[in-house]
Amino acid sequence: MYIYLAAVILVIMILNAAIIKNVNVIAVIQIVMLSILTTITFILGQTVIQKGHISLLGNLVYIDSLNLIQLFIITTVSLTAAVYSRKYINNSLADKEINLRKAKIYYILFTTFVFSMLFLSVSNNIMAMWIGLEATTLATAFLIGFHNSKLSLEAAWKYIILCSIGIAIGLIGIILFIYGVNRDADPNTLQWTFLMGGVNSVHKGIIKVAFTFIFIGIGTKVGFAPMHTWLSDGHSEAPSPISAMMSGALINLALYVIVRFYVIVRHIDGIQNLKYLFIVFGCISLVVSTFSILRQSNYKRLLAFSSVENMGIISLGFGFGGFAGIFGALLHSIIHAYGKSLLFLVSGNILSAYKTKRTDKINALIKTMPINALFLIVGMLVIVGMPPFAAFFSEFNIFAAGVDGGHFIAVSLLAFCLLIAFAGFLNAFIRMVFQHEGTEYRRMEKDKENVIPLIITMALILLVSCAFNNYLYKILSDAVAIING
Repeated sequence: MYIYLAAVILVIMILNAAIIKNVNVIAVIQIVMLSILTTITFILGQTVIQKGHISLLGNLVYIDSLNLIQLFIITTVSLTAAVYSRKYINNSLADKEINLRKAKIYYILFTTFVFSMLFLSVSNNIMAMWIGLEATTLATAFLIGFHNSKLSLEAAWKYIILCSIGIAIGLIGIILFIYGVNRDADPNTLQWTFLMGGVNSVHKGIIKVAFTFIFIGIGTKVGFAPMHTWLSDGHSEAPSPISAMMSGALINLALYVIVRFYVIVRHIDGIQNLKYLFIVFGCISLVVSTFSILRQSNYKRLLAFSSVENMGIISLGFGFGGFAGIFGALLHSIIHAYGKSLLFLVSGNILSAYKTKRTDKINALIKTMPINALFLIVGMLVIVGMPPFAAFFSEFNIFAAGVDGGHFIAVSLLAFCLLIAFAGFLNAFIRMVFQHEGTEYRRMEKDKENVIPLIITMALILLVSCAFNNYLYKILSDAVAIING
């Protein structure tokens, strides 16, 4: 029943944006509908905890602990982005940056983006999942270029070209994968539940090539280096709530698709070494992103490179394997989603007040925007993995798994890159918050705007940090069991 209600809600959200002319009414309805969707997700979570999984519509919809994590992330991050978007769009209308038609298009694309992610996450069909992934590309491409500036349009074109090429490579891999496990043309091969039950007859050579294509192709959407070049421009130029959704939910979801295929191939004798794709690309992403963070003078680009770094950390967790490594990777994907969402939303408030993305043009935030400065500091501490936040414990688990597995070079590189990233964040954000230039500073009125979504995101961070060892532990440990088999 709840799944059907969720489908009705998504239809209402699209019709709401298309028909209603008052932007405030559209925004409020979107927030209410997403609040209901979030509630439904938590109710479904209880059912999954009790029964292990939910299967509906002739097994077309399948929810287990692994994609339940994605549903939690998508609905909560989308809800905070919707709350933030209300004021964001109203300010854009007031400043005559957009007109009413453009505002309605924003909400239509926003809803399409949410629907595509939800469709992808609950689909039990490999090809339907690919279609959902491509749909997110189309929706977010228009959202990246929403303001029609030269840089935003350039970023949108770069994003759609690189990600479409990547997803096309991923499609080739999926077709090869289907052929490699299904030379008898069994239609059930398109279903995750069938493939996860065990594949008896496979062509191992084809499966190796197929998974490599899937990893590299869909890894472009994840933001793995060196396929990450779209990410820094895309996240920098997109509207701040969209940046939060892309960094918090979308790249996590793309990695989820890769992990779904990995669940199948890791149990096929003779090809277990495919885990090194996670380790190699994780290490490359860490090195490229951390040194890029040091060179950034644009705080939104800095946050984008931080997303590449954190995807590298999560990838290492999956590559190291074992309970600790995969548990750490899954926990890190959740806390990174909320921590990065918080930072992108704060950056949107700073951009609204200062009209610049340059770190050297902003100082004394603790005096001019004390509320946002506080959230910026907390968000930074979350992302760099400081205790008592969950990121510290997720990274500790990944370190422990790497040491236990004998991956000493990768673990050493991870430790070094985390220190470099920490230094990069300190260099940029501490100067923005505390550096004075000897002039008198006054608190800006903008500091009080759009604070509610920051409080909601902060509450989610605290919830995860407090609950990962009790309420969330069952969900995370069940997800680990799905991956480990």
